[in-house]
Amino acid sequence: MQTSTALPTTDKKITEKTNNAWQIPEFKVSGVFSSHMVLQRDKKIRIWGFSQSEGSAVTVEFDNETATATVTDNRFDLFLSPRAASSEPKKMRIYDGKGHETVFEDILVGDVWLIGGQSNSELNLRFCLPETLPKTFDDNIPVRLFMQTQAYPYTHQDLCEFPQPDVIAPEWRWKRPDEEASLSFSALGWFFANALYEKLDIPVGAINVSAGGACIRELIPEELAAEMGYDYGANVRQCGYYNTLIHPFEGLFFKGQVFFQGESEGCWRELAERYDKELARLVEDERVRFGFDFPFYNVQISSYRDEGKQYFPFLETVRLKQFDALSVIPDSFLAVSMDIGSPDDWGDFAHSPLKKTLADRIAAQVLAKEYGIGSVAEANSPSPLSAKIDGCKVIIKFKDVSEGLISISGDENVSGFSFGDFDSRIPAKARIISADTVEIEIPEGADTSAVNYAYESKITRENSQLYKKGGLPCPAFRLKL
Repeated sequence: MQTSTALPTTDKKITEKTNNAWQIPEFKVSGVFSSHMVLQRDKKIRIWGFSQSEGSAVTVEFDNETATATVTDNRFDLFLSPRAASSEPKKMRIYDGKGHETVFEDILVGDVWLIGGQSNSELNLRFCLPETLPKTFDDNIPVRLFMQTQAYPYTHQDLCEFPQPDVIAPEWRWKRPDEEASLSFSALGWFFANALYEKLDIPVGAINVSAGGACIRELIPEELAAEMGYDYGANVRQCGYYNTLIHPFEGLFFKGQVFFQGESEGCWRELAERYDKELARLVEDERVRFGFDFPFYNVQISSYRDEGKQYFPFLETVRLKQFDALSVIPDSFLAVSMDIGSPDDWGDFAHSPLKKTLADRIAAQVLAKEYGIGSVAEANSPSPLSAKIDGCKVIIKFKDVSEGLISISGDENVSGFSFGDFDSRIPAKARIISADTVEIEIPEGADTSAVNYAYESKITRENSQLYKKGGLPCPAFRLKL
């Protein structure tokens, strides 16, 4: 079953948006919807599709409610009342007066999350450490998965030319979490969805909209890419992954988005240095196109082994900009992953298999912020609140320290602080002087316009030692003084 996109009401007719790459079906419900789907609770339910029968009536029947719409410009949009979460499987029937009918089974109502970004978001569960995987998979739990892959648009680049009205691969649909569907799904998304379900006991749906290797300019619409000055992509054309993996879902209501991306921008210094601004534009644009201000949970990218420097020479700058993005993206959050990169004995230096640890960190933030389960301060990493020069020292106060800051050096001394920019960093001695305060000595001749922490490509226990009791690390950051 295919998936389709809800086109914003400002869009032109379907044929004008897609050239002739997509033919209007005689009658088809958008492939965004299928049996086994999760509908977002507490939001109006919107079901859309396509028909050649202009002016005809289309009806939906679901959970003792009926709604009708008229086909206009070869499209129909059906709206149902909001519903509370329910794990009771229900049936949906959609039909017109010309003998066309679509029936979906096993429909649940709960919370739906988008999993966006690039390959560390898309990485399949099957590639994670075996000891993190369940011995058996239970497809009876109310977790549902919708997997899209980078490979399909990459090998069908004609589809990248225009925003696609429907999900591009016929086999992509909602699935129950049996072994094959689980192992083929985003590992980050799978662990995250299951962590939410275990605490909430309501249905959770996860939709993968990430694409391996994706740059921001491939994940945004063409007009925004042009505004940013891009007329090229890296793997597909600029806007190619937006056209194929994201645009088909516009119009769908969901709870929020988890996002892990930035390595590709680490290939170029100029892209790394403006990453925060471009990420902010991506989120702002998506919120407008989807029609609501969803919460955005970002990941500060992992550390990479020594090999990473030759492929991503500016990863450390991207991390700093990901921290900066917190201040320019409303309702956004940052999970730190730089301490859980690929183990030295793992076969892939760029894709850490430690996705369960990361997913648990994000889930703890989401549960605290969105659901009131746990403390936001406990779930967040400690992060700088203020910084000032005091004589020959810099004093930084931190928030979300919980029981207090610690150094994994074993005493109050903390390595990882430095002064200077990318080309001229000078390490600095630092120590914890109270539960929420670090004091950094200013080296002789240092540039004191800013202070850095964990400004390193490869993160180790020797160059980033600041944590809080309970284990969460401090993010990499650069503060102006």
